Amino acid sequence: MSDLPDCKPANADDSRPAVLPMRQRNALRLLLDKPEFSPAEIAALDYRIIERAPGVGRNSAAIIRAWLNSHGYELAGQPKPAPNLRIEQRQRKLERAIDYLRWHGYEVRRPR
Repeated sequence: MSDLPDCKPANADDSRPAVLPMRQRNALRLLLDKPEFSPAEIAALDYRIIERAPGVGRNSAAIIRAWLNSHGYELAGQPKPAPNLRIEQRQRKLERAIDYLRWHGYEVRRPR
């Protein structure tokens, strides 16, 4: 089996691949209809375009973003993370409990 240098990052930080893996490269080649492309060309595309490209899933999109970041680019139009509903629900319940205690004459203080 041959060595796969394109799957290993060339820099010290293992989370950022300096060379794009073959699967993501092929997906972007198909999307752009070009055999070669630069990080600047990919960074000019919108996140939704890359996400909807054939062969690009959530993991591939994350690998492409890391690759762009390693070259100093950021992908435009990235969605904002969804709020954590469980934390919001707990916060509402806590506020209701505090209101209930205050309604019945208790003093509620912050923990030290």
